[in-house]
Amino acid sequence: MSWISDVHFTDVDGSLGDFLLEKDLMFQDKDLRLWVTPKGFVSDLSSFPWFVRMFTPVTVLSKSPWLHDYLYRTQPEGVTRKMADILYRDGAVAEGMAKSQANRLYAGLRIGGWLTWRSHRSRLASK
Repeated sequence: MSWISDVHFTDVDGSLGDFLLEKDLMFQDKDLRLWVTPKGFVSDLSSFPWFVRMFTPVTVLSKSPWLHDYLYRTQPEGVTRKMADILYRDGAVAEGMAKSQANRLYAGLRIGGWLTWRSHRSRLASK
């Protein structure tokens, strides 16, 4: 597992709420599959609910949130929520996060991520 490219982004409006990816961001998983978050994608980067933040030390990840948000919002054919969450965890470890902390983040995503996944699924179905 490794990040193939560096992340380049800018704050959309100066509010530190939404960020614009300036170049494609690429991650290669343990099965050597290449995952690309495309240039132009906008993300809020790890918007954890308060109950997850209580149990997880503050960590700034620069790459994993991009891929995870992209997969949640676009839900490509064949990509499950569990796959997206595993990629977040594995990407965090590839960025240098301790496995124990990445596993806590993964557990939080498994517990609470279904709401956001379902919301995006409904939005995509209505298009």
